[in-house]
Amino acid sequence: MKSIDLEISKLLDAGKYTPSEIQDLLEEQGFKISLKKLADHLDLLVAIGVAGKHSDDTFTSRLN
Repeated sequence: MKSIDLEISKLLDAGKYTPSEIQDLLEEQGFKISLKKLADHLDLLVAIGVAGKHSDDTFTSRLN
């Protein structure tokens, strides 16, 4: 079974995406998540220092 958290981490490591782009990519992999819940989760990842949020409302891994 795939983990949605792992897939989000892989996406953030691979590039720079908006929440709606991440939602679309996750849906292609069989995950269902509301845009609101995903945005809240991404904001949490930013708060704990795992992800970075850019001025154009895209997210990446903190390492990018």
